Amino acid sequence: MTQENDKNVVPFQPPGPFTGEARERWNKIPKWAQLRILENVWCVECRSAVSIILETTEMQQDDLILRGKCKTCGHEVCRLVEPENG
Repeated sequence: MTQENDKNVVPFQPPGPFTGEARERWNKIPKWAQLRILENVWCVECRSAVSIILETTEMQQDDLILRGKCKTCGHEVCRLVEPENG
Protein backbone atom coordinates (compact mmCIF):
# COMPACT_ATOMS: atom_id res chain seq x y z
CA MET A 1 0.00 0.00 0.00
CA THR A 2 1.06 3.53 -0.56
CA GLN A 3 0.77 6.54 1.67
CA GLU A 4 -2.08 7.68 -0.56
CA ASN A 5 -4.07 4.62 0.52
CA ASP A 6 -3.21 5.33 4.16
CA LYS A 7 -5.95 7.95 4.44
CA ASN A 8 -8.57 5.30 3.57
CA VAL A 9 -7.61 3.05 6.50
CA VAL A 10 -9.57 3.30 9.73
CA PRO A 11 -7.29 4.28 12.66
CA PHE A 12 -6.85 1.61 15.31
CA GLN A 13 -6.45 2.19 19.03
CA PRO A 14 -5.79 -0.85 21.21
CA PRO A 15 -8.41 -1.15 23.95
CA GLY A 16 -6.28 -2.59 26.76
CA PRO A 17 -3.72 -1.16 29.13
CA PHE A 18 -1.45 1.00 27.07
CA THR A 19 1.63 2.84 28.29
CA GLY A 20 2.04 6.41 27.06
CA GLU A 21 5.34 5.59 25.40
CA ALA A 22 3.80 2.58 23.61
CA ARG A 23 0.86 4.67 22.39
CA GLU A 24 3.27 7.27 21.00
CA ARG A 25 5.24 4.61 19.18
CA TRP A 26 2.09 2.90 17.82
CA ASN A 27 0.71 6.21 16.53
CA LYS A 28 3.92 6.81 14.54
CA ILE A 29 3.29 3.63 12.52
CA PRO A 30 1.24 4.27 9.35
CA LYS A 31 -2.32 2.95 9.63
CA TRP A 32 -1.86 0.48 6.75
CA ALA A 33 1.22 -0.92 8.52
CA GLN A 34 -0.66 -1.17 11.83
CA LEU A 35 -3.27 -3.36 10.13
CA ARG A 36 -0.59 -5.52 8.53
CA ILE A 37 1.12 -6.00 11.92
CA LEU A 38 -2.16 -6.92 13.65
CA GLU A 39 -3.08 -9.41 10.93
CA ASN A 40 0.31 -11.15 10.90
CA VAL A 41 1.02 -12.66 14.34
CA TRP A 42 2.33 -16.20 14.79
CA CYS A 43 0.16 -18.57 16.83
CA VAL A 44 1.90 -21.71 18.08
CA GLU A 45 -1.45 -23.45 18.55
CA CYS A 46 -2.71 -22.77 15.01
CA ARG A 47 0.83 -23.06 13.60
CA SER A 48 0.20 -20.18 11.25
CA ALA A 49 0.00 -16.41 10.99
CA VAL A 50 -3.24 -15.10 12.49
CA SER A 51 -4.90 -11.87 13.56
CA ILE A 52 -4.40 -10.73 17.14
CA ILE A 53 -7.12 -9.57 19.51
CA LEU A 54 -4.97 -6.94 21.16
CA GLU A 55 -5.06 -6.70 24.95
CA THR A 56 -1.93 -4.82 26.02
CA THR A 57 0.98 -2.91 24.57
CA GLU A 58 4.21 -1.85 26.20
CA MET A 59 7.73 -0.77 25.37
CA GLN A 60 10.73 -2.91 26.28
CA GLN A 61 13.77 -0.77 25.56
CA ASP A 62 13.25 0.27 21.90
CA ASP A 63 10.83 -2.54 21.03
CA LEU A 64 7.04 -2.27 21.02
CA ILE A 65 5.44 -5.43 22.43
CA LEU A 66 1.85 -6.30 21.49
CA ARG A 67 0.16 -9.01 23.55
CA GLY A 68 -3.25 -10.57 23.15
CA LYS A 69 -5.19 -13.59 21.94
CA CYS A 70 -5.30 -15.42 18.62
CA LYS A 71 -8.47 -14.42 16.79
CA THR A 72 -8.84 -18.02 15.54
CA CYS A 73 -8.30 -20.17 18.66
CA GLY A 74 -7.92 -17.78 21.61
CA HIS A 75 -4.36 -18.89 22.46
CA GLU A 76 -2.06 -16.20 23.88
CA VAL A 77 0.08 -14.53 21.22
CA CYS A 78 2.69 -11.79 21.17
CA ARG A 79 4.10 -9.56 18.44
CA LEU A 80 7.40 -7.67 18.61
CA VAL A 81 7.70 -4.46 16.60
CA GLU A 82 11.34 -3.44 16.31
CA PRO A 83 12.39 0.16 15.80
CA GLU A 84 12.52 1.25 12.17
CA ASN A 85 16.11 2.46 12.46
CA GLY A 86 17.19 -0.51 14.62
